[in-house]
Amino acid sequence: MNEQQVSQLLQAMAAQTKAMNRLAESNEALVTIIVQTLEEEEGIDTAALGGNYLSGKPRG
Repeated sequence: MNEQQVSQLLQAMAAQTKAMNRLAESNEALVTIIVQTLEEEEGIDTAALGGNYLSGKPRG
C-alpha cells in the first residue's frame, strides 16, 4: 500500500468514525425521549432499570 492509499484510507476511517459518533449521539437522544415518555405517560420508574450508558454517562 503506497502513501496515497494509506492517506485515503485514514481519511475514510476518520469520516466513518464521525458518522458512527453521530449515530451514537442520535441513538442516545432517542433513548432519552423514550425514557422520558415512559416516566411521564406510563408512570414507569426507569431509575430501577439502570442508570448509565456504556460510556458511564447518566441515562435520561
